[in-house]
Amino acid sequence: MNKYSTVICDKNRYSVPTRYFGLKIRLVLYVDRIDIFHGGRKITSHLRLYGNNKWQLNPLHYLELISRRPFSFDAARPIRQWKKQWPQCFEDLLERFRDKQAQTKGTKDFIKVLMLLKEHDKIDVIDAVKIAIAANISSSGAVEHIIHNAKAASDAGAVPLDNRQTLSPPDISVYSRIGGEI
Repeated sequence: MNKYSTVICDKNRYSVPTRYFGLKIRLVLYVDRIDIFHGGRKITSHLRLYGNNKWQLNPLHYLELISRRPFSFDAARPIRQWKKQWPQCFEDLLERFRDKQAQTKGTKDFIKVLMLLKEHDKIDVIDAVKIAIAANISSSGAVEHIIHNAKAASDAGAVPLDNRQTLSPPDISVYSRIGGEI
């Protein structure tokens, strides 16, 4: 692995999460993909590139590092490539965060929103960002709260069990016999 947190295979580069920098990794090559392992555990997978000098970068691999250096956000290759594809609502939210919190703090807070993509479905995060924009919200914590509320609301639609077993109420009269009357 090199200083860009990528591995080179067949003259092409594939990203690896930055926390694995300097560690021994193993590549397994398939016709359509490349799996990358550390210590017997699969850490990432990429579509296989054919040709020379191509880069397959997963921007989520770099977010932790970039959050420590927010000035590098706009210049980082994975972010520049990702910005070409991400929804307009992400750009709008980034602009709002930077306007409300200043450039550095706003960028750091926006990176926290992007990190939600590691734990939650992309559609859920995009929906939460759209709700945050409509509600004039400028905090990553609020966006995360929106995601959790939406998930709780969808889980609340579960059907109750009418025939579940219940316990009889406990007999608390026995407590007066322990150590005398109060």
